[in-house]
Amino acid sequence: MPAVDLTEDRLDSWLQHIGSVHVSEIELGLERSRTVAQRLGILKPAATVITVAGTNGKGSVVACLEAALCSTGHKVGCYTSPHLDAFNERIRCDGEPMTDADIVGALAAVEAARADISLSYFEFATLAALTLFQREAVDYAVLEVGLGGRLDAVNIVDPHISVITRIDLDHQEWLGNDRETIALEKAGILREGVPFVCADPDPANSLLGRADDLQCPLYRVGRDFSLTLTAEQGCTGSFLAKGGNKLSIEVSTTPRLAPVNVASAVQCLLLLGVSQDLEGLLTSCAEALAPGRQEYRTDKATDRQLLFDVAHNPSAMALLANTLANLEQRGRLIVVLAVMADKDIQDMARSLDSHTDIWYIAQVDVPRCMPAKEAAEQIQKSGSQHPIKQFSSVELAYQAACAEATADDLIVVTGSFYTVAAVRSMSR
Repeated sequence: MPAVDLTEDRLDSWLQHIGSVHVSEIELGLERSRTVAQRLGILKPAATVITVAGTNGKGSVVACLEAALCSTGHKVGCYTSPHLDAFNERIRCDGEPMTDADIVGALAAVEAARADISLSYFEFATLAALTLFQREAVDYAVLEVGLGGRLDAVNIVDPHISVITRIDLDHQEWLGNDRETIALEKAGILREGVPFVCADPDPANSLLGRADDLQCPLYRVGRDFSLTLTAEQGCTGSFLAKGGNKLSIEVSTTPRLAPVNVASAVQCLLLLGVSQDLEGLLTSCAEALAPGRQEYRTDKATDRQLLFDVAHNPSAMALLANTLANLEQRGRLIVVLAVMADKDIQDMARSLDSHTDIWYIAQVDVPRCMPAKEAAEQIQKSGSQHPIKQFSSVELAYQAACAEATADDLIVVTGSFYTVAAVRSMSR
């Protein structure tokens, strides 16, 4: 591969460079990242660090934390992955993506510090984020684990509180083939004596056991805190204050994200003593939006109704199906779907099939995407009796769905981050 020209300090050139340095896209392990972080002096990037891991719901919890912390006037750094529209979305300060110049400067600092150490794309990005958060002197750094937990680059930083969301089977080639093994990998973000908010309603025994071994103060959703929707377009919640007192509240706001994730963010913030205003914290979290997570939008060209969701495994698809089951939908439900080849598409399809009227099956231009023809065959094998149309790209499937939909129909775009990213810019 020819060398990348970095002399013009263009972000796209730098992203091409960091994607070419390491021999593989993913290589779990902390030694390389930690060594470079020590050279940069960024292992303590903020006064308070919140680390969020899990299979499903991480992005939603991070969005709630970011929204609430910004609303209380604190300076907040937020690191997430992957991005939908632009790399800058991954590294934010006070809710705004960092500029190209900021990110290029941080990547250049990482490049200079690494010397002969080979870093993966994600490791480069993580170290750049920590560099910027330290430079900006943020009060809070909210860090989303990319893959797993124990060996993820984010885990070089010691958190002041840990959050682990719902755990299910995903990335088995890296994390293990059963839920107990995967949960133990996620538990790698826990630290001895550091509070742990468990946002999984049915936590694995290995996760609870590890928290007990480390004597982490444990706060479990459904046991220590909860949030329930009411029939009056609001919600009621119960939480534990920092001192252990039970707090109950009712607000008229209906959360835009899953209640379990909103509740977990609120509980985390209370334990950190961010604010004494429980209603304010809950309202800020309830109003938070996470791009691509059960996100309602409208097609720019046709004004057709859209729902974007990056659900990419059976558990996440079941959560999406639950949302669809509760919609007051009079028209058809049209699903635009493209998935990666390593996913259990039959289980994913079974979750959605009872709500679906027609499938628009597509593929994205990445090597590990499942071809549309194979995906369509798998959906048929899952037992679906609904019409299936195949397309060579998500863009074509999306445009056809919008052209054929009526004003009462809902078009759901789902299956992966790549699927949503391919067409989200066509909506508003």
